[in-house]
Amino acid sequence: MSQMPQYYQSSNEYAEMLKAQNTDMFGPYIDLFLQFVQPKNRVIDVGCGVGTSTLLLRRAGFQADGTDVSDRFLPPGQEGFYAVNFQNAENIASNSYAAAGTMNVLEHVEQPRQFLLELIRVVRPGGLIILLSPNLSSPLAALRIMSDLWRHRTPYMGIMRFSTAFFLFFINVMRCLRASFGINAFEMRHAALETGITGYDADAVYWTNAVEVRRFLREHGCEICLYQRKGRSWGARVIANLLPGFAGQLCIVARKKQ
Repeated sequence: MSQMPQYYQSSNEYAEMLKAQNTDMFGPYIDLFLQFVQPKNRVIDVGCGVGTSTLLLRRAGFQADGTDVSDRFLPPGQEGFYAVNFQNAENIASNSYAAAGTMNVLEHVEQPRQFLLELIRVVRPGGLIILLSPNLSSPLAALRIMSDLWRHRTPYMGIMRFSTAFFLFFINVMRCLRASFGINAFEMRHAALETGITGYDADAVYWTNAVEVRRFLREHGCEICLYQRKGRSWGARVIANLLPGFAGQLCIVARKKQ
């Protein structure tokens, strides 16, 4: 078994962090389903954690199943929740769902290409893949870390040195430019578990890159319905529209071709 599933299956602290999340944070994710998927359709919420997002989808009118790599997180005694590692979701039938969505999960996946292929596989032709995650290869991620360190807050991604965050800014500029020139790197990182930080994407293992994810989906039989454009603030929306590959958020909706 690889490192990250072991971590999630054994961490009580991570489970408590997920339970403490404000339901408002899932609003943009639920809105994407409501914008692109007809209610009453069967959908799957991948990496649902303690099931909050799945229950919100059900409240919004969807027949939602929830999966997570750790059964420690899943709500006990509730139907429609399954412990599944979606890097190899062989127990989930192909062409089963009108949509497969995942929020703040892709950056934690050790085999992101295989994970994306499984999302495509389980939706029916014409079905949707909905992705919402931080865009960790954005220079804005480095600026957030520098701001955290300057303000003595818990540093994002568990990066403890200002110099590391400073150089990350330029590295991420190059990552974005490289992707814009057609290179799919799917570059991995070492999770900063040794810091003892729970959350804040210290456990992220993939430098999520919106440009390469969009290209990968296209290359594997999907058309892009929404690419970036969204943001929690007006500034984030401006960047997501004018410089989408550099935006701090990865927001993609893709349709599996007939």
